[in-house]
Amino acid sequence: MAQMNLKEARAAKARLSKELDALVQKREQVAVVKIAPGEDAQDYINVTVDELTEKIDVCIDKLKKLGAAIRHANAGTSDKIAESVSDDVGSLVEEAILWRKEATLCKTLGSKNPRERKSEGYIGGDSSLVYVTTYDIEKYARRGDDLQRRAEEASARVDQLDLTIMVEADI
Repeated sequence: MAQMNLKEARAAKARLSKELDALVQKREQVAVVKIAPGEDAQDYINVTVDELTEKIDVCIDKLKKLGAAIRHANAGTSDKIAESVSDDVGSLVEEAILWRKEATLCKTLGSKNPRERKSEGYIGGDSSLVYVTTYDIEKYARRGDDLQRRAEEASARVDQLDLTIMVEADI
């Protein structure tokens, strides 16, 4: 784990968020390609949906860890952050948000038509071109369901902690 000041950590988190958005956008671009009959969709992509998804998972994990480190620094705790994200409310909320967003994206991938002919909307367009998926649709439907379950588990844990954690407040 690299050591950095809080300002650098926040900047790194912003960069990771942008990287995550770029990876998601790239995955959307390579998920469906337009081809002519007889062509192989894989010839039109330089990285697979699965490879990008692995990078997305790594990025999400880094965001969770960095978010936990920033929260601990803001709270003034000097404890070293464990390799896994701690079981604090802030970490669980962030985890639920990240997993829910990725679950939604995967469910969208999991519901795509594997082969679709779309009207291009202009005269003279080649009607033999089709849009085809470049990934296992069922795999992403299952991933979406699994990530949704994980997000719900994190949210349920937040609800449980909200009812058990006591705070002192002079109000």
